Amino acid sequence: MPKKNKRKLLDQPQEVVNRWFAFKIIRISRPYIEGAMRQYLRLKLQIGERRRKKVLDSTFKTIVHEAQKSKITDYHSTSEIFNIALYFLLVEKDIQSLKVDALTHPEKWKRNLNLRVMLLVLHEWDMSKVAPANKMNSIYENANICEDTRKEMSLSLRSMNKAQTKAKKLLSKIRNSTIAHRDADALLQYRTITRLDVKEALNILATFYESIDLFTEALSKLMLESSQPMALIKQYRKKT
Repeated sequence: MPKKNKRKLLDQPQEVVNRWFAFKIIRISRPYIEGAMRQYLRLKLQIGERRRKKVLDSTFKTIVHEAQKSKITDYHSTSEIFNIALYFLLVEKDIQSLKVDALTHPEKWKRNLNLRVMLLVLHEWDMSKVAPANKMNSIYENANICEDTRKEMSLSLRSMNKAQTKAKKLLSKIRNSTIAHRDADALLQYRTITRLDVKEALNILATFYESIDLFTEALSKLMLESSQPMALIKQYRKKT
């Protein structure tokens, strides 16, 4: 600091001087504090995600096995339900693989890249391809699904669609620049990438994880009910 400016500062009231030095200390120490907090969060998330990954991998293998088996049976609605479950798990597995680095990687660019990929997965994912309303209604009828489970499924699907709509709103104008790099203006690409609204992106992902809990619970009930003897008999009779 120049002597003239230093003299001006020291001539100020003591509380002004103290405040200036406090701001200076905070500005210098902030990157170190944020880095330490990020390392702590990374360790905490890795421990929690290890348990979640173990459950997810086990579920994934089971659903793949059941989906393959149901393809060769006469129980069409049950086969469709396992297809929906696997379609959902593919997306959740992708996001689960990216989440820790998107939130806590020490390098800012890698955090940003993982976050962009997560948002892109949500942007491109379309649950209506495997679970349109007319197909779901047919499944409910053929598999003898109760009214409460139907309502829970509808609510969870709407919740996931809401998260996806938010992801599309955030990424619709910038997805070509942030992932595919199709824009010829490289400086514009750089600005688009570095100015990604991280807070909004995390809010979208939080909404998605809330919808996952609803969907998982409803889907479990749907699979159980469709596998009951009466439901299987009804599906077989419908087929024949």
